[in-house]
Amino acid sequence: EVLKEFGSPQKVAASYTPERFLIGPRLFPIFWMVGRIVLAVLAAVALFRLGISAIQASMDIQGVVNAFVQSLADFFGGAMSAFGNIVLVFAIIQYFMPDMHFDEKKEEAWDPRDLPEVEDTDKLSITEPVVEIVFTVAAFVLFNFYPDVIRIAFLQDGKWSFLPVLSQAFFSYLPYMNALWGLQVVLDAFLLRAGHWQTGTRLFKIVHELLGVALAYVMLKGPALVSLSAEDLLAANRSFTPEAAGTLASLLQQLPRVALGVVIIVGLAEAAGSLYRLLAHKK
Repeated sequence: EVLKEFGSPQKVAASYTPERFLIGPRLFPIFWMVGRIVLAVLAAVALFRLGISAIQASMDIQGVVNAFVQSLADFFGGAMSAFGNIVLVFAIIQYFMPDMHFDEKKEEAWDPRDLPEVEDTDKLSITEPVVEIVFTVAAFVLFNFYPDVIRIAFLQDGKWSFLPVLSQAFFSYLPYMNALWGLQVVLDAFLLRAGHWQTGTRLFKIVHELLGVALAYVMLKGPALVSLSAEDLLAANRSFTPEAAGTLASLLQQLPRVALGVVIIVGLAEAAGSLYRLLAHKK
């Protein structure tokens, strides 16, 4: 009778362990917000790709229907993959940050007299991390799931032709770019939860910016990120002259280098600014 009153062995054993979460109640609101942003970005990219496919199909009804079905399938596949990655990231945060869950004993023993002295916190605008999450997720989705969207279109003899732009060298850097994007989303999620900058998040920001600068420098010194040549442009559009095709190909190959130079300058400026704000706040 006593054993029946206590309940099953599983119930008794569970009473001696804390409640377990894949994603705890403190992280869940941020997880849900990031998930909705990701789905919105995926939907926008899928609609954009559908428009490109419709143009490529010359507005043929059957072609548009096929493009719609393919875009829908790609959207669900991308959504499942992105959602799984988000769950994995937040589950890792939950596992390594056990203080993210509520401790009932601490809540019961909480005394407002134990609160720390009021100090001037380094506030941030909530808009900043939200915008960063949107654009970071958009870049992740675009380059991982829809890289074929990044191409040049030519209309010749009433038909559209498309040339891919990115080279294989670019895709060799994609895993490192994904890692940096993932770290950016994690940082923004912590900032949304905290509502202000802290020493740890400032240091995280500085390290993240320096890693981005290092990757941009390696990409700048590495092989060309654009695979288009003058011959490709001449084959795709007969209206080009050899000189015009060569000039355009050279311009397209230089654009990524200019963009990487801007990334390096902005990244160093952001790291320096974060370091200055960290030291000024400490002072």
